[in-house]
Amino acid sequence: MASEESRADKESSNQLIRRALEELDRAFTGPPVAEPEDQQLRLALPALVLATEVAAIAVLDGQGGIVFASPQARKLLGLDQTATPEDGHAPAPPAEILAFRLVAITGTPLSDARCEIAVGGEERHVLSINAAPLPGDGGDTALVALAMTDLTEQYDYYERALRESEQRLKLATEAAGLGVWEYDAITDTYHWDERMMAIYGLEESQRPVTYRDWVALLDPEHHDRLEALTRREPTYGERREVEFRIQRPDGRTRDIRAVWQRIDDEHGRIQRLVGINEDITEQRELHSELEYRAAHDPLTDLFNRAKIQQLLRAAQAAYIRHHTPFAVLLFDVDHFKQVNDRFGHATGDAVLWLMARRIESVLRETDHMGRWGGEEFLILASQTDEAGAEVLAERIRHQVETTAFEGVGTVTISLGVAAAEPGTSLESLEQRADRALYAAKHRGRNRTVRYSQL
Repeated sequence: MASEESRADKESSNQLIRRALEELDRAFTGPPVAEPEDQQLRLALPALVLATEVAAIAVLDGQGGIVFASPQARKLLGLDQTATPEDGHAPAPPAEILAFRLVAITGTPLSDARCEIAVGGEERHVLSINAAPLPGDGGDTALVALAMTDLTEQYDYYERALRESEQRLKLATEAAGLGVWEYDAITDTYHWDERMMAIYGLEESQRPVTYRDWVALLDPEHHDRLEALTRREPTYGERREVEFRIQRPDGRTRDIRAVWQRIDDEHGRIQRLVGINEDITEQRELHSELEYRAAHDPLTDLFNRAKIQQLLRAAQAAYIRHHTPFAVLLFDVDHFKQVNDRFGHATGDAVLWLMARRIESVLRETDHMGRWGGEEFLILASQTDEAGAEVLAERIRHQVETTAFEGVGTVTISLGVAAAEPGTSLESLEQRADRALYAAKHRGRNRTVRYSQL
């Protein structure tokens, strides 16, 4: 008995829905009709009419035909404003809307489903649609109610904002010389912008597609290091940075800095990597040049005093910790003031430059030479005691003495030698070498004097 009453109530409700839809459709598309006899419908109808005046509401049957569409729905869907189901001219919905008839089949509502439709072949609408099944007279789902919200203006606004943002990003990356790339980890596919192609010196036909295509562009010396690095992908949101060298098709090598980040799906699975490449060749060359200038004398291209003192401190530390011997050779050019006065400072500078080259030719790889000041020079002889340093000093003296300097002839040098000893500071060691040099000059110049012989 109770189930029969429930069935009767449901059928009554279904009839009420259908009649309400019919009355709503007539209210919007047909001539004035008499007031409905059903008291419940009569009370509900004004509210429904008011709602559908401002809302885009439509009802589909199981075959996709439109049973009811409010004026706003007709406008959004590009439907005939006068055609009605009763006169046999039910409006045909866009193909994208027909997909929602599946709700009648599955009986499962959809919430905020996004749909883009074209009206009249030109006007585009982006819709958010809530779809709910409505039961038919027999209790089965026969209708689908659609409540549509027009998001076109919002989408247009965000698309404009996105385009403007992309344009700003493009201008910024072009101004900074940055190439933008994306790697699809699912399909093993690279996507490069034009700046990336320019950095790598590639034509369109040479555009890399896979990871292996990119690896083939690297300097062979960097293959193993980059392979090891890229085997462990960064965790989500982690920023990675690496520098490497590439070989361009034109034979030139370029230094590259790459920065990238990992993008995962909602389950934490890697989807893609996005990053930038920057050609830092000029930066590295400039950095190297600045480092060189900071450590070298501009006239002779030897180490300057600051750099040679740094090397002396390192040698002193190794001597204290590991007892690694070293010695200092301090020398200057005999009567160099007369060279400048007689031949001019330009000639004097040329003498110093050539002398430096001649001395460098007899030094060991472990020896370091620097300009100490004026025509005075210092050599750090690593892993050498005082006797060994004296042998090196004599070899240097002979090399200078036998060199012919254009426009000047020959010049000679005087040298003082001192070796590191326990408890001796660097300052004391330099003073000892200076005293030995003074003794060499005092004894007639063009000679070597050891500090231990004073």
